[in-house]
Amino acid sequence: MKFSTIVLAADREGENPVAKAANAPCKVMVPVAGKPMLQRILAALDECPVIEEIVLGGPAEEIWRGISFTKSLDKPCEWITPDTSPSRSAWRCIERIETQRPVLLTTADIAFPSSQVFTEFCRRAIDREADVAVGLVPYRDVVERFPGVRRTPLKFADGPFCTCNLFAFLTPKGRELILAWRKLEQDRKRPWRLIRVLGLLPLLRYLARRLTTDEIARHVKRKLQIKVAFIRLPFPEAAIDVDTVEDLNFVRKLLDQPD
Repeated sequence: MKFSTIVLAADREGENPVAKAANAPCKVMVPVAGKPMLQRILAALDECPVIEEIVLGGPAEEIWRGISFTKSLDKPCEWITPDTSPSRSAWRCIERIETQRPVLLTTADIAFPSSQVFTEFCRRAIDREADVAVGLVPYRDVVERFPGVRRTPLKFADGPFCTCNLFAFLTPKGRELILAWRKLEQDRKRPWRLIRVLGLLPLLRYLARRLTTDEIARHVKRKLQIKVAFIRLPFPEAAIDVDTVEDLNFVRKLLDQPD
């Protein structure tokens, strides 16, 4: 089954600190390993046998007009004007995609974009027969592979886990989760606030580190009537993105690139 892919590629801030530190017009145009981050992820997606088309939510139009590396892609790549937040941009993009088509949602600031990772996630997501699939990486795998890295783990009883900016919307019902995301995205770095939406008992169990990912899925199904599957991936690099200047310096050192 072929996927369409949404890549969120717009800055959240008027002046992104990562872009400023690298003297780039926006974060996704910051060079990593000699190429802009946006170019690296598009190249990886272009190699994926399960990806049929790419829809970009950003960067800003004046930056997009100056980009030429998309001309070398084999897959069609459509640019959409970004909205005021990631969730709104995601919804604007997904409205352009045929309703029955499964959609991979990711971001352009993934530090180590890999065709293998994208393909494996999509295939595992289809096998789970859910409305939405969410990629996770065991936190232990991440810190063992990347000593010194700073990630915000989700402290589940069967975890902890790192998120990895990989989401699959597999049914029309699953797309409704983006609308719920609008209300929650301000708390994306505070997992306990997100859990609180599902009710007092899940929150208390999470704070006591007794809540599992399977229980989260059941609570989401009860609250939103959306079946969520958590996909555990054996790729620690999938959990590394470039949110801060510290992240950028960390990734560049790993790739032997000067600051």
